[in-house]
Amino acid sequence: MKIDVGIDLGTTYSTFAVYENQRVKILKNSKDSPVTPSVVYIEDGNVLIGDDAKEYQRQGNTNTASFYKSRMGDPSYFAFLDGKEYSASDLSAIFLREMKRDIEETNHVTIDHAVITVPAYFNDKQREATLLAGKKAGLHVVKIINEPTSAIIAYGLKDGKDKNVMVYDLG
Repeated sequence: MKIDVGIDLGTTYSTFAVYENQRVKILKNSKDSPVTPSVVYIEDGNVLIGDDAKEYQRQGNTNTASFYKSRMGDPSYFAFLDGKEYSASDLSAIFLREMKRDIEETNHVTIDHAVITVPAYFNDKQREATLLAGKKAGLHVVKIINEPTSAIIAYGLKDGKDKNVMVYDLG
């Protein structure tokens, strides 16, 4: 079954969600968790993400990277994993590709289109780097939207009535 998803590509954790039956449903990963740590591990050509990569990071393995999202669009940022240089957009693409594969296999779906959220403070360069990462990951990204905007959309979908709502993004 083909689905369209919303992706919270987070600095610390990431989530894929779908809107179905008048509500937002978070898709669980292969660890039966609704969130995946935004950590990438690459060694000897093998790629791991999430909890598995985080475990290597805890052990002090230098072939891991995290917190790269905050450096999206920064041409001076590079991480060296497995003897190769990666930009924040490269790492995000690898992470998204692997997470997409995991979500598809675990939930028996095919992801067709995606909307990816970014912090409201992201500039055009950072948004473009996020869009590029999504495309490199094999996603058909239809839109990049601000995280607070996605919260308002999700909240507003509940009953279809006009209302005034304030969203606080606590980071």
